[in-house]
Amino acid sequence: MQGIPPQVQSMLAQLESYQQQLQLLVQQKQKVQLELNEAKKALEEIEKLPDDAVVYKTVGTLIVKTDKAKAVEELKEKVETLEVRLSALERQEKKLNEKLKELTAKIQSSLRPTAG
Repeated sequence: MQGIPPQVQSMLAQLESYQQQLQLLVQQKQKVQLELNEAKKALEEIEKLPDDAVVYKTVGTLIVKTDKAKAVEELKEKVETLEVRLSALERQEKKLNEKLKELTAKIQSSLRPTAG
């Protein structure tokens, strides 16, 4: 980084930090999206069952018998929670992308030779 002004070096370090944050955020978002898809699929399948169907759910390392109505209610809550979380992650991702664009533009303008 010889010849690069200290303030630009600082901005480059900040840029790298933003990129790392974005990478972690994207991973979290993918995980939540996967969980959401699984919960929606489970809900879709359980709603096809007759009301008196025997339903089991996992609780930690156990499999426990439950009734359909309760399972449907729990899955709907899970879907709702995951949708809210996904939405929050998408907002964070958008803000971080904006910060990255702004900082990249600042760095580029700082490195351009000034007309003299």
